[in-house]
Amino acid sequence: MPDGFDDSDSSSDSFPRESEDPSGKYRFREGLIEHLKARGQLLLIEAQEARESLGRRSFLAFTASIILIIGYGLILISGISLLGRWLEDISPVLSGMGWQVCASVAGLVHLGLALLLFRKLKRQGDLNLFEFTRAEFNKDGEWLNQIKRTSSSNEKSS
Repeated sequence: MPDGFDDSDSSSDSFPRESEDPSGKYRFREGLIEHLKARGQLLLIEAQEARESLGRRSFLAFTASIILIIGYGLILISGISLLGRWLEDISPVLSGMGWQVCASVAGLVHLGLALLLFRKLKRQGDLNLFEFTRAEFNKDGEWLNQIKRTSSSNEKSS
């Protein structure tokens, strides 16, 4: 066995090398870089999973919405036609104009509902998105400011 390569950990002729024992700042910096890399990779993986999940959901929601709009339109058209015929049968004055009156009334009802919904939407105000993430960022900022204040007060006192 070559010199210095025996199996015992306590060798009298072994000595620590300075290149293998980095300073505290260097170790902290390396640890921070590794931590940030791991966080970045985790964020990337989660973003990819979220994109795939949201892609599937948005496709299904879009398809369901289109089918719902088409179905609603067909029911609305047939309802207007039936109500128009019924109005023409009730009132001979509306002869040939029953469906136009029904369509106008249905349009006005839909515009009224849309205005009510827009007013309600306007009252709701701003969305509070990512409130927990922002709170954590604020806590991190306060913590960093506190560290800066304590380190600057330590430097002034020494």
